[in-house]
Amino acid sequence: MNHIDSYYVRTRSAAPERPPLHGEHNVDVCVIGAGLAGLNTTLELAERGQSVLLLEANRVGFGASGRNGGFIGAGYSQGLDWLTKRVGLDHTQALHALSRKAVATVSDRIERHGIDCGPNTQGVLVSSWIDDPDGIRRYIDGMARDFDVPLEFVPRGRVRDEFADSPRYFDGWLNNASFQFHPLNYCLGIAAAAETSGAKIAEGTPVTGLEVEAAEKQIVTPHALVRARHVVLACGGYDLGVLPEVSGAILPVSTYVMATAPVSENVLAGTIKKPICLADTRDAGDYYRVLPDGRILWGGRMTVRAGDPPRLGYEMLGDLTKVHPQLADHVSCETVWRGTMSYARHRMPQVGRLRDGVWYAQAFGGSGMGTTTVAGDVLGSAIAEGDDRYRLFEPFGLTWAGGPVGRIAAQTTYWSYQVRDWLTARRDHKRRAAASGQQAA
Repeated sequence: MNHIDSYYVRTRSAAPERPPLHGEHNVDVCVIGAGLAGLNTTLELAERGQSVLLLEANRVGFGASGRNGGFIGAGYSQGLDWLTKRVGLDHTQALHALSRKAVATVSDRIERHGIDCGPNTQGVLVSSWIDDPDGIRRYIDGMARDFDVPLEFVPRGRVRDEFADSPRYFDGWLNNASFQFHPLNYCLGIAAAAETSGAKIAEGTPVTGLEVEAAEKQIVTPHALVRARHVVLACGGYDLGVLPEVSGAILPVSTYVMATAPVSENVLAGTIKKPICLADTRDAGDYYRVLPDGRILWGGRMTVRAGDPPRLGYEMLGDLTKVHPQLADHVSCETVWRGTMSYARHRMPQVGRLRDGVWYAQAFGGSGMGTTTVAGDVLGSAIAEGDDRYRLFEPFGLTWAGGPVGRIAAQTTYWSYQVRDWLTARRDHKRRAAASGQQAA
């Protein structure tokens, strides 16, 4: 199956079509799923001298890894306050350090392997939808004190004049350690790097059977049999249930990205003034960036439905113009697409060992592409060298996600985020209106 239509597919680098696997094969490690979790694990193992075979049912980067908003930054879907309460500050600091290292690794691989996945402009600005400068400063201070992360406070006037002019935005913070990339081209570049290091990748090769109880694992595909000492399941939201203990622990959740037609430079100059990554503080917020050709790449929304919602492009344009109403007469939707991510109930990545020789890497939804590099790092070193850093993720294990009931709960949770965002903004508006009235009196 070919990639679905998207801006990334229309602008991807040339890449070979890898034939389906045939025959019998014996390897050290078989990795299942050629999204970034599987690709990074494959590269880490190949660089450590392991014989690795990566199986992909469709194409390299077919799923969410090749369709996302293209933001690279440290952190996880769960907030650091939640993590600290759950596992303690030292453990949380170790997890965050892994994600910061991953951001540096992505940057290094782009340069070292000559991956054409630009622009790689640095910086992400997160703007608040409520007037709470003291709260932002407390957050910045906490990140510096506890996690050694330097963030810059950006007052509302500077947000408007230098970055993005929106009536919705108040103050914000700037993280210059984050950057952007073309996710599909990065996937293709990591695949090529893994092959250069000795790995083999087979596309169009779905796994139809899996025997993992014996020391020698057997992986069955329509035309091949693979024997391996280790198997890594990295299928994400596209897991077809070949190992229910793993697939039952995640919920497939769809999010959406839109690319507009090019917007004139004059219009953009008065609206979105820097081509960095932009986001906001809402629980159900949007994220976006301006591309070199003047297109706006806009991401947001979430659903557990399998297909695309009706009038998706129209709805995404409505989200954009709610933030930037001055663009209403200047933007049109050129293409819109969805990516299916995997989420765990605890909203943390699931990375670890199920039993001897059986490993998993999934549930990266909301945590960003950097965490797939974390997974490759800790699993590659665990399998090849016996490193136990993967145990940092043991508190976030394979909790059953609830099946169909879990999907309903996930959709309800997202709707509750939207309601909470609305109520928070409404309370802030009333507070500011009351304060203004008192000053006038």
